[in-house]
Amino acid sequence: MDQRDRYKATTLRILGKFQLLEFSLKYYIGFSYQLIHKTLDGALHFGYTIDDVDNFPLERLLNIFSKLNNNTELHKRLNALRVKRNHVAHKSLLVTFGWDGSGSLEKADEEFFYLEDEVHECLQAVRDELVAVKTTLFGPPA
Repeated sequence: MDQRDRYKATTLRILGKFQLLEFSLKYYIGFSYQLIHKTLDGALHFGYTIDDVDNFPLERLLNIFSKLNNNTELHKRLNALRVKRNHVAHKSLLVTFGWDGSGSLEKADEEFFYLEDEVHECLQAVRDELVAVKTTLFGPPA
């Protein structure tokens, strides 16, 4: 596999993990909305559902997540990823279609190696936050 093919494969893999991260945030938000709705039990109208966030971009999901979750360290990591995701999504298109200004393929190999790990760790951290909420409410998973 040549360097450009490796770059394409890595880019697709990272963007796929970002999609999983967005899905995880949507799930966390949707679960939170369900919990709020159920807790209010009609005492106050709460009409938000997961459908309301289905088409939201990462930045908006992160803003909502930060209102429903108090892990400020995770918020910082996720916000840093938002900037990097935009960079990967936009710059990768240029490289994929043949523009390789200033040795970007070589730089991307190392950059993507660490970025992929960070996305994976943040994805796991969002999952852990959801498990913590569920465990607090319903006890440990069986």
